[in-house]
Amino acid sequence: MSHSEVYKWFELYFPQYAGDKVESWFQNGKNSIRIRQKNHQEFIFTFNNEGNWRFETVESFMNGLKGGKK
Repeated sequence: MSHSEVYKWFELYFPQYAGDKVESWFQNGKNSIRIRQKNHQEFIFTFNNEGNWRFETVESFMNGLKGGKK
């Protein structure tokens, strides 16, 4: 799936975080994008299919990469 397709799913699932609130977004990995909002908050949205997706803070995403440990 292209990252543009992932962003379209993000817009559909989370319109309150999309649109004019987004400053930029960019690739984060396979089927994953990083969204930077105008208020400087950043989120990771990963979409594999309608039953398998995640929307999380960058900190949560990074903790997941470390096995959930701080």
